[in-house]
Amino acid sequence: MIEKEAKYDQDRALIASVIYNRLQIGMPLQIDATVQFALDTPKARLTNKDLKVESPYNTYKIKGLPPGPIGAPGKASIEAALYPEDTDFLYYLAKKDGTHVFSRTLEEHNAAKQKYLK
Repeated sequence: MIEKEAKYDQDRALIASVIYNRLQIGMPLQIDATVQFALDTPKARLTNKDLKVESPYNTYKIKGLPPGPIGAPGKASIEAALYPEDTDFLYYLAKKDGTHVFSRTLEEHNAAKQKYLK
C-alpha cells in the first residue's frame, strides 16, 4: 500500500505512520490504492461510487488490512513499513506535485483539501 500511495521516498515512512496509527485505533485505512486494486480498470480519479465497491480490498468499507498485497513494494516502502515515523498523524493528502500533506485531525485534513485541491 505504501508503494502505491507514495510517489516520493520522503513520504513513505510518514504514510506508514498513518497506516499504523489508524490500525491501532481501529479506524478504517481508507487507502485509495486498495480501491484502485479492487476496480476492474484503475481510474485517474476515484468517485464516491468507486469507494463503495464490494471487495475485501476496499479499505473504505473493511477495517484492517486487506487480505493480500496490492503490488510489489520496493526497498524504500519495505523500510518504511518496518520503521515508520513516530507521529500522531491520521490523515494524508496527495498534492498535485505528488508530495503529501499530513494532518492530525479531520478538521486539518479538510483544510488541506481546500488549500491543495482547488
